[in-house]
Amino acid sequence: MTGVIKILPSKTFVAVAFAVFGFVGLIVWGEYSSWKSQVAYIEAELIHTAKALVQHADDTIDMAKFPLAAVVTEMEEERDEPNMAAKITGLIKRQIDTTPWLDALSVFDADGRMIITSSSIDASGIDFSDTEYFVFHQSSDTLEPVLGRPLKSKLSGQWILPVTQRINNPDGSFGGVALATFILTDLTDFFQGFGLGSEGSFLLVRRDGVVLARAPFLQTLLGSSVSTYDLFTTHLRQRHSGSYHYVSPIDDTQRIGGFYQSEHSGMVGLASASKSEALATWMRGARIRWASYFILVTITGFLVWRWRRQIMLRQASEALLVAREAEFRLLAEGSGDLIQRFNGHGIREYLSPSVREIFGVDAEAMLGTHILENLHEDDHDVVSQVMDRLRKGSTRENMIVRRKRADGKQIWLETTLNRLPGGTGGTDIRIVAVARDVTRQKSIQEELDALANTDELTQLANRRSFNIHFEEMVLQAAQKLTPLSILMIDADRFKFFNDTYGHASGDDCLRALANVVRGSIRRSKDLAARYGGEEIAVLLPDTDGAGALKAAENIRLRVAGLRLPHEKNLPWGHVTISIGTATFYPAVGAKLTTAELFERADHALYRAKNNGRNQVAAGGDEAMRSTVRSEIKSV
Repeated sequence: MTGVIKILPSKTFVAVAFAVFGFVGLIVWGEYSSWKSQVAYIEAELIHTAKALVQHADDTIDMAKFPLAAVVTEMEEERDEPNMAAKITGLIKRQIDTTPWLDALSVFDADGRMIITSSSIDASGIDFSDTEYFVFHQSSDTLEPVLGRPLKSKLSGQWILPVTQRINNPDGSFGGVALATFILTDLTDFFQGFGLGSEGSFLLVRRDGVVLARAPFLQTLLGSSVSTYDLFTTHLRQRHSGSYHYVSPIDDTQRIGGFYQSEHSGMVGLASASKSEALATWMRGARIRWASYFILVTITGFLVWRWRRQIMLRQASEALLVAREAEFRLLAEGSGDLIQRFNGHGIREYLSPSVREIFGVDAEAMLGTHILENLHEDDHDVVSQVMDRLRKGSTRENMIVRRKRADGKQIWLETTLNRLPGGTGGTDIRIVAVARDVTRQKSIQEELDALANTDELTQLANRRSFNIHFEEMVLQAAQKLTPLSILMIDADRFKFFNDTYGHASGDDCLRALANVVRGSIRRSKDLAARYGGEEIAVLLPDTDGAGALKAAENIRLRVAGLRLPHEKNLPWGHVTISIGTATFYPAVGAKLTTAELFERADHALYRAKNNGRNQVAAGGDEAMRSTVRSEIKSV
């Protein structure tokens, strides 16, 4: 037996140590999985943003081709007409009016002179024959619209993006160029509306690697080639859309990038976010969790060390060992937080894997469900108000609500909701919620509240609870215009009882009186409390003076009926009580504080004492209406 005692603690400690290390491993794995999920989510959002960027650019440039085609066709058909310039000018004006995102439409002759334009700036004397797009169409016989490099307009000095088309003479020779332009800052302003943080960036690149636009605007990069960057040399060769992590060659910022290449135009969009900025929200939550895990592991390690020491010293009893084991299991089986993402309508878009442990259901089954689903009806208003505040601009909200698990069990959830950056407000927002199960803590808190508000001896409410409920009942009576009555009960000559029979018997007597009072008030809204010593107070809402006197007399008679011996309480020889009542009548315009109402009942109690004890007396106006005096009845 001795050998077993020496070996068993060591083996047990090793097993526990493995359990602790396993628990720590689960924490590490959970955090790693959470981080990977967050990164994957950011990557998917960036790819989606890049796709939207490219599709917008495709649509914008495609729409420029229709005005160009109309101008070129009109030029070729009306070439010999004497009023051709007026017709072309009218056509260009109509096209500009119906295509508001175009900056200008212009026509150049074969010598590079601007002969017609929608611009109000005088172009006379300006030679455009040296521009890249003009030189290209001089040497190329293609009749398709061509997207050129970004350049500074010779007219306005602004950076523009040109789309051009060749104009042929009747014999097929070069006859000039039709030009449609976009202002680059308009395009980059649209890109920045996606909101990728203060360090995010967008890049629009032609299929040959020429940079067409960048946000934030960077003049030195426009028109340059990035065909030697990893995006073109590695990633686009493998797939048309995806994500990758890189260090920006422009500002040396570590970024997460999502790219997309259009199958229609070949244009490439790159949306990127600063890695540190994108993961900042997750890191803030992670630091809190890590601190909690550290405290948890530290406490667990301390408990294990103490537990082993107590075993080795043979000082702990079997019950203590069981309790320590239960405490350790409670700590070791703690789960990670549940992370959810909602849109502005309160619909779930993402749930972390811990939903299985907390809600008892897989994440896939809850995607697309509403935040109010399976919540306790009494908490619907709380959640709706929180969602409204987030839609109106609040960035962070906290709430504790009740929810039903898949197995029907109700749990309490403590949830922190954070509004994500971006969106235009209202329902166009995204919300991340971090929730944890606090059902046990809530139950413990309720038990502590009950202990804090209950008198230990009589199990009635204590004085603190009485004062709180007294204030609330007076306010409710004033609001509803209903009467509120109070009874002040005191055991007659109780000091003599203690001196004669001892304090233990005095405690038994008080418990007996409390049981009588408790059994005499039937309504759930009534409240009985031990006010102090042998004094008991009873609050009776919706009860007038007559009702209070009736209730008090009933209690007095039932106490007398106990026939508890009290030889010093003459002339009866058994325990009796005196009761004072007072009533608040707000319906007749009375205004009364709790102190004033209590004082009336207390004065009535003293009057009952001074008038001979073992009787009920009413305070205030009720005292002038009736006083009930008890008659001694032999049993």
